[in-house]
Amino acid sequence: MSESSNKLKEQFVNTLPMLLLAGGAIYLVSKVLKGAGETADSIAQALQLKKSDEQVKSEQRSSAAIEQYVNDVQKVQKSTRPDGFWAQIAERIYRDTRYSATGDNHEDARYCMSYVQNDADFALLYKYYGKRQETWFGVIPDGDPKDLTQAISSNLNNAQKKIINADYARKGVSIRFI
Repeated sequence: MSESSNKLKEQFVNTLPMLLLAGGAIYLVSKVLKGAGETADSIAQALQLKKSDEQVKSEQRSSAAIEQYVNDVQKVQKSTRPDGFWAQIAERIYRDTRYSATGDNHEDARYCMSYVQNDADFALLYKYYGKRQETWFGVIPDGDPKDLTQAISSNLNNAQKKIINADYARKGVSIRFI
């Protein structure tokens, strides 16, 4: 037994430098990858912070215009359903369109759009949808965040948009999708 024990010790001593080298290499690679990830994060943050003042002002004007649109429409018309309903529908549409590659349910998104009965309904749905980020496989962002009209226009096919447009024309809703 002592002979096999000696052979085992000898094999261990012979392979120890390789094990240490491999462990060191793995440690070094993990540090490099972690550093690269941190560098990428700091570059992304720097780019985000570099938004021009004009872009920030434009986004603020756009948000104010949307809020004004919602308020103006609601002075003329009343929504057919409570605000919470439109918030839930907005979330459902987002879930139906959030992936750029697979897993979306565009037909359900089209169906959700049929709940809109007037311009006040659409205004609330648009408001509660806000701007949302689509992703590739739930991980990689796909372009900039989209509002409701952008999400519908880019995700639904022409036949689905035609159905929504015909429905809205029949109901007197002023929005149309291209």
